Amino acid sequence: MATGIYCLGIVVLMGGAAEDIAGYFDSYGWNYVRQEPSVYRTAFTGETGRYDVWLKVTDTWVFFSINPYVLKYQGRPHGQGTLLAMLRANHEVNLAKFALDHDGDVLLTVELPAEGFRYTHFCDALTALAHYADGYRQRIDTAIAADRAEIV
Repeated sequence: MATGIYCLGIVVLMGGAAEDIAGYFDSYGWNYVRQEPSVYRTAFTGETGRYDVWLKVTDTWVFFSINPYVLKYQGRPHGQGTLLAMLRANHEVNLAKFALDHDGDVLLTVELPAEGFRYTHFCDALTALAHYADGYRQRIDTAIAADRAEIV
């Protein structure tokens, strides 16, 4: 699991939520790139690999996503075992969820309301992504491998 992530903050997002995010990243100590006015990209290296994190701010939501978390194998849709592993993981995790993006790749996401969004929420979201990315990677990879074995 990723370690050393501690957050103490009380800043509240008002109107310019996307602007506040840059300050949150600075306080958090993570490098980031602002891809668009409301889209940020950062990354971390956990115990199971390096993960790109995308953060998008809308008027109503703040989205944090590791996308892709796992690419689909050789252009094939993920199999039943992988989808079942994702559903079971979603039942077990708090704050985050596994999903498939429009390309069929597995993603890991945290979605929080923009209203009242604080630095502590920012920290909780990044901590959840780091924790679950490492904590569930072996289970998801094992399910993918089992699905691939069934194809042969």
